[in-house]
Amino acid sequence: MKRFSIICACMFSLMCLNSCEPVTSVPVANVNFTTSIYSNGLVHIGGHEYFTGAIKGLFVYRFDMTTFYAYDRACSYDWKDDGYVTLDTANVFLLICNKCHSTFSILNGYPMGKDIKANAPLRAYNATMIDDINLRIYK
Repeated sequence: MKRFSIICACMFSLMCLNSCEPVTSVPVANVNFTTSIYSNGLVHIGGHEYFTGAIKGLFVYRFDMTTFYAYDRACSYDWKDDGYVTLDTANVFLLICNKCHSTFSILNGYPMGKDIKANAPLRAYNATMIDDINLRIYK
């Protein structure tokens, strides 16, 4: 009987873990391409660019000479309902969802502010300079 109780407790724990998995996370997409920073808005520090690919497209931001941040544009809350982020014109350090209006930090992809629906970050991708001209974006 004790063994049966232990097995039931383990099964219940596994069910809870599976049901507690975040449903707002965006799946990983196969992303792997190179772009010249001189052919888009990434040539200057603070520049940004939108690219096709991933789930809802990609947003890339240039932080400094060598640091770039790349995120899937799919909102972590309502990406299945066509929610995607764009640069917030009122605050250039935030991305805002067109559907739920959740805002995300451009520096780490995490949701910011109060009264937002998203509780998970945007899906991040690697962005690495491979020479002085070309930027590789990949997962």
